[in-house]
Amino acid sequence: MAYIAMAAMRALSAEQRYLFDLRGYLIVRNAIPLSEIETCKHAISKNIDKFYQREGALRNAQRDVFCGTSGRLDCGTMLHWEKPYCDIFRKFLSIPKLSPILTELCGAGFRIDHLPLATIQYQGSDGFDLHGGALDEHGTWQQELSYNYKHGTISCNLLNISFTLDETKDGDGGFVIIPGSHKANFPLPEDLAQCKEPNEYLVNPALSPGDVLIFSEATCHGALPWKGSAPSRTNLFYRYCPANFAYGRGYLENFADIINELTPAEQSVLQPPFVNRLDRVQIVEGDETKVCERSQFKKDYDQKVFDCEYF
Repeated sequence: MAYIAMAAMRALSAEQRYLFDLRGYLIVRNAIPLSEIETCKHAISKNIDKFYQREGALRNAQRDVFCGTSGRLDCGTMLHWEKPYCDIFRKFLSIPKLSPILTELCGAGFRIDHLPLATIQYQGSDGFDLHGGALDEHGTWQQELSYNYKHGTISCNLLNISFTLDETKDGDGGFVIIPGSHKANFPLPEDLAQCKEPNEYLVNPALSPGDVLIFSEATCHGALPWKGSAPSRTNLFYRYCPANFAYGRGYLENFADIINELTPAEQSVLQPPFVNRLDRVQIVEGDETKVCERSQFKKDYDQKVFDCEYF
């Protein structure tokens, strides 16, 4: 089939596209039904023993303003939990409402990178020092996180989809971001990293259960200690890359035991990195998938030349 036309998959409004390009993040309100949020929370409560607390050098906060009384809890095995607890996290691999947005921001054939991650901040526990950004602390461009706009197309080499499970009001702590930093040409100054200067540049967005926060990892972000009214702040992070790009490594084989239990759309985002023209399965609308097929005579020739199906 021909390449999927980007215009056909555009999902962002002109306002959303402008704001994402300007700020490096976007909030999709009420993207997930509250019933599914409750299913997530119930599944996590039944598998809390699978979470590990960050302690000592593993704690994410070193700078005072981000430090709390204890480290946060992490778990990255939700896709492999016993049924029915794994089901909701597998469902979140491919959400019809979000797939066109991912196509617009990462391109057709987008793939998940990193394993999905669940995090819990209890009252007063650590946040996370500001990190990410277009440049590292030495001023070196971080291609693996980069954001680009060229020839009418947005490209995010690593895009984070964060699912909100608990209410976050302004000033509660939790996620913070420096809008526009995905386009920065200079490294983050240390005084700003430590929040020694007035921090009007640092946004702590208000989020409700069911909201989805989408941000480029090229945008400098972190988290403040949790002090909201909820006893804890729980988030899910699913990170995506363009079809032919990868940040993480060494985990794709971990899906072998579950791949046949997933829908075609869910399977498609677990493909390894390679270009669309080499028979990549793409999500084209809702949960529908199509293959960007390579001509059989070309595959036959590749088999002769390289002694394998694809070069």
